[in-house]
Amino acid sequence: MAKRIILLHAYLHSMPPLVSAFRNLWPDADVLNLLDEALYADVAPDGTMHPTIPARVETLLMHCAASRADAVVFTGSTFGPAVETARKNLAIPVLKADEAMAGEAAERGGIALLVCTAGRAVPVIAGNIEAAARAAGKSIRVEKLVVADAKAAISAGRMAEHDELVAGAITAAPPADSIVLGQVSMANVVPLLSPSLRAKTLTSAEATVRRLRTLLAK
Repeated sequence: MAKRIILLHAYLHSMPPLVSAFRNLWPDADVLNLLDEALYADVAPDGTMHPTIPARVETLLMHCAASRADAVVFTGSTFGPAVETARKNLAIPVLKADEAMAGEAAERGGIALLVCTAGRAVPVIAGNIEAAARAAGKSIRVEKLVVADAKAAISAGRMAEHDELVAGAITAAPPADSIVLGQVSMANVVPLLSPSLRAKTLTSAEATVRRLRTLLAK
């Protein structure tokens, strides 16, 4: 029987890359989407969340479990701490969008260039990469690159501009052992990079599918 995976989104543009990754890497999975844009509407530019958000995140995860999900992926990196707390009460796997990607970056070690369009997500994702490296006994240095103009472009629906801005920033950045695309919505940037840079680039969508297939095969 196909595994039912519910993708829980706080941002509309996170849907297509993750759905595409499942189609390419795990086409037999039964993938369903749930969107709650009110979550990011209640997060301040500095990342401060409205006090109701942790309870709302838990309610959404419980809803997914009640909907017979075999696993849940939460795609809003900013909400990582709330997800970590809420998933302790669930019997099914719940992955944060950047979790598997952080693990893959940690395994590579060296210098990881974390590229984000939303500055408020940077400390959360960087912390996850560093924690994964400590757990794996690896040495890693996280360099941070925020492409703020790209965030404005994608919010206005200018997808091609968003992709070109991010690709240009990565190309101009100093060398790194891995390039970590912080937002799920950045996946379309990869084809715009040179072959050498593509080989170093990690996307949360593909890393998440790889991790879930392993978890649910046990």
